[in-house]
Amino acid sequence: MRSKNSAVSKVSTIRTESELRQAAREMLAADPLLSWRWTSTSRNEVLELTLDGGKLVFEPEFFLAPTARDLDRIRLKSQNHFTLLVAPSLSEVLVQHCRERGMSCLDLNGRQWVREKGTFVDRYPSGKRRFRPALATLDPFQPKSSRLVRALLSQPGRQWSQRDLAVRTGLSPGLVSRLIRHLVNEGLIGENDRAWSLLRRDALLDAWTAHDDWSKRTSIQQYSVLEAEPERLAQRALDALGSKEPLVFTQWFAANLRYPYTSRPVVSAYMNTFPMNDQTKSFGARRVDDGGSLWLIVPKDEGVFRETQQVGRFTLACDAQIYLDLLQVGLRGPDQAKALREWAEFGKDIA
Repeated sequence: MRSKNSAVSKVSTIRTESELRQAAREMLAADPLLSWRWTSTSRNEVLELTLDGGKLVFEPEFFLAPTARDLDRIRLKSQNHFTLLVAPSLSEVLVQHCRERGMSCLDLNGRQWVREKGTFVDRYPSGKRRFRPALATLDPFQPKSSRLVRALLSQPGRQWSQRDLAVRTGLSPGLVSRLIRHLVNEGLIGENDRAWSLLRRDALLDAWTAHDDWSKRTSIQQYSVLEAEPERLAQRALDALGSKEPLVFTQWFAANLRYPYTSRPVVSAYMNTFPMNDQTKSFGARRVDDGGSLWLIVPKDEGVFRETQQVGRFTLACDAQIYLDLLQVGLRGPDQAKALREWAEFGKDIA
């Protein structure tokens, strides 16, 4: 097992199955809560878990970078025994696949899911990730890469060619190809005659939610405006700013236009760049540090402008984006987000 000699990185890279086996042995031997023991049978090596006087015997399956298809193959050949998937690192999407297939799993970072014969273990890593596979895992939720995720969630019923996705997202064909391969491996999208479509909308949105960091992907300026009615405030901002900059509304105002739930006297909208002082003064907007009724947001990536929808005079972010934008900002944002997502029309295909 090799590790980078760097003060910056303490993450060990697992390059071979032998390294994975050895690291798994060391980790399970040091487990302070569960009793694991490796034994050999006439056929192969097995792993025993003793808990509350009971014992489970697993046949471990070692994968450096497992995919959803690998899980299907493992399940087909393990009808008569308990299987335990062992990997350097597992995404929550793959752990969910294991749950659905009745398969136990663990990784070197401390994630464990075991559910067999009355035994239930669901453990999460207590610290930062310490192990990774040799092939770096692509992160489809980085600001630029998330354009593809946003497109899939905005048109969940569509079949896409690779060229369609490249044109829609503005990403390079090479990056689109790598993102597609990653999402296929995670079992989130499927292929049919060289066309790809979304298979697991909720799982993809949940994974994006888990990776999303509002503070890192946006910059915000707040303004105080002497206008209490949100729609009139939004119209004033659109009249003053919308002729030079695309104005895409999000959060409470946009969510209420889609599915009224809770009214907040805050209007927020994405822009490419923040306006000049004379532009905001033209409709009586005064910059404030906090408590503003108008939030203007500049995103780190332009993807939010690529998937939009029209409600009356206003251009809104796509439903998935509105949902994400509400989750981390307080002011009953999570309540509004939950209500929007549970709405029957949430995330229906947009043009």
